[in-house]
Amino acid sequence: MTSRHSSLLSAAAAANVQRLAAVLLFSLGLLFSPGAMAQKWQDLKPDEQKVLAPLQADWGTLSDVRKKKWREIAAKYPTMPPDQQQKLHDRMAGWAKLTPDERRKAREQYNELKTLPAEKRAAVPQKWDEYRNLPPEKRDELRKKATEQPKPTAPTRSASPAAKAPATAAPAPAAPATTPPGATQQAPTAPPSSPGK
Repeated sequence: MTSRHSSLLSAAAAANVQRLAAVLLFSLGLLFSPGAMAQKWQDLKPDEQKVLAPLQADWGTLSDVRKKKWREIAAKYPTMPPDQQQKLHDRMAGWAKLTPDERRKAREQYNELKTLPAEKRAAVPQKWDEYRNLPPEKRDELRKKATEQPKPTAPTRSASPAAKAPATAAPAPAAPATTPPGATQQAPTAPPSSPGK
């Protein structure tokens, strides 16, 4: 190898090291920027605090991932049409009023909904509209009926040969058209009136 080749190689290596250092410094700058570190309510920008105000009481209990998602939503908020802004605020306020147990149930129901086949998922908005248009007495009746139904239990494993034989189960009855999604286990309930839970 000639000295010219070795000097070209060292120049290329030096350039690569410089590029790597620049990328590393840029990444560290993003990671430790004030916006990335604003995980306490008081560290949020005033605009973010205004948008996320319904979540202020619970901000300290949210995971970093959830805080990041909410901050991303707050960044998009100014570009949303006024009706979407109002809808977002209403949803945040409703979520903030839920107890931790109600939030857990809502997350479980959402995850169950995501596992439904596409055609059943597509029918959900129509079923919700049907449910919302019911008289309050009928909704209360359905809610009460849903809470009285026992939750299905997972079958226990057994070493007996009978347990290994394929079971033929009757198909589950279809929920009536007026039943909201998830009402077979838990009907939606109105959020409690006490704030800050």
